[in-house]
Amino acid sequence: MKYNQKRNIFVAIIIFLAGIFLGGRFLITKNQNPLPANHYQVSSVLDGDTLKIKDGQRVRLIGIDAPESGNCYYDASTRALKDLVENKTVRLEKDITDKDMYGRLLRYVILPNENGDDLLVNDYLTRQGFAKTSAVSPDTRYRDLLASAQQEAFKSKLGMWDKCGDELENQTKRELDSQPADPACVIKGNISEKGYGKTYLMPGCASYDSTKVDPRKGEQCFCTEEEATAAGFRRAANCP
Repeated sequence: MKYNQKRNIFVAIIIFLAGIFLGGRFLITKNQNPLPANHYQVSSVLDGDTLKIKDGQRVRLIGIDAPESGNCYYDASTRALKDLVENKTVRLEKDITDKDMYGRLLRYVILPNENGDDLLVNDYLTRQGFAKTSAVSPDTRYRDLLASAQQEAFKSKLGMWDKCGDELENQTKRELDSQPADPACVIKGNISEKGYGKTYLMPGCASYDSTKVDPRKGEQCFCTEEEATAAGFRRAANCP
């Protein structure tokens, strides 16, 4: 009887210790090499300024616009982002706005480097002529950097600035400010092509002078804020 009791106790101790060992081993394996905060693996690239991370969320690179499908340099810009980040770990940096109206995360994408010389992907794509700048308030942290990058690409005729001259020129002409029929109707209705929605700006708003009105996109001028609101536009965040 005493022998059986001792044997049972011994077996119980062995099982207990084995459980601790295997449990600890499982936890170590499960948590091995966790990604640092705000770091994510890119599972796929959707176009030249949009990607998807491993958890399924879509990420829109802010501050830039890459060519849309069917436009000049679309394939090249998409391939550039794909070659740069697909299946790699990136750090996502938030500005002010978290998501756009389509539920996409609005982020600056940073490709870490072992030597500490990390690459701001938004800047790289602009500097190489794969994208243009598109500063939309209030997310303007790198506005000056990206503007400088575009100027460099333009002067050096890199990427789209070399291959898409006619299309870019026509686009610029199309986006020239449309004058209101009534000089008193100076409120500009603007529609973002990248998910920021329909906003209106009045004289005194930070980006009023640089905002263009393109009727082909459904943009228009309004005489009163009430008219703009009734048409589905909201007051821009950069207005006083």
